[in-house]
Amino acid sequence: MRQLLSIVLALMAGAVTALSAPHAAAATSDWTEVKGGAVRLIASGPLKDGQYLAGLEFLLEPGWHTYWRFPGDAGIPPQFDFTGSRNIAATDVLYPAPTRYDDGFSQSIVYHDGIVLPIKVTPADADRPVSLSVSVFFGICKDICVPGDAELTLALTPSGSRDALSEKLIRRDLAAVPAPAGDTPPYIAGITERPGGDDPVLEITATLSGQAGGTPELFAEGPEGSYISLPDLKGVVGDTATWQLSTRGLAHTDGKADLILVLIDGDQTVESTHAIVLKP
Repeated sequence: MRQLLSIVLALMAGAVTALSAPHAAAATSDWTEVKGGAVRLIASGPLKDGQYLAGLEFLLEPGWHTYWRFPGDAGIPPQFDFTGSRNIAATDVLYPAPTRYDDGFSQSIVYHDGIVLPIKVTPADADRPVSLSVSVFFGICKDICVPGDAELTLALTPSGSRDALSEKLIRRDLAAVPAPAGDTPPYIAGITERPGGDDPVLEITATLSGQAGGTPELFAEGPEGSYISLPDLKGVVGDTATWQLSTRGLAHTDGKADLILVLIDGDQTVESTHAIVLKP
């Protein structure tokens, strides 16, 4: 399998070179191989609207997965350190809609196959080049789970050449990043606290668009220090879906916590933050 991955990486490198010719260099770093996959930095090209559009690309071998920003019951979320960068005012790492993974013992929130985490890079001085340098630590699992890490650097210049392949990959997954929920379905319609054994249960209802097929999905992220499980879908009646989420492991201050919910309804994904107040 490692040999197959090496062949894929070589072919992708050749494709990037071909698409970038006759430009001097493609907007990609070298691949860093880890057990079960590889990771690199990519960028779409020159400065646009005061920002560079970059991305952290994961290429995973069949059966392997890595984790969303909140892993669920188990897993290591990606952790980033951009302090080695130069001429950077801000970096914003975005997360496309993930999927639920159940290994029979626990449920996690993951990415499979190939995924790009888009990164919006704002330079401190837009007229000067940027050195985007990131130290990334992440978990990667199949039958076993192992830590992955990489040190990646990419030069970005205001008048650099457009990289068509990198831009396509980044924008593909940028389109899957949740949009802010609004007044038009889908959206979270209500959250009610219910008794639930040792810990209260949150009953979460969502109003769906009514246009999507398949089963809706909901992911929850608690405040830092939380270790909550995934919401459990209880049913869909008409355009209303209902989940239950145990508050076990939900970090709070005096019973108050902000809960981030990501709702997937067909090809629509929305995100919203909800102030939770637990009964004493």
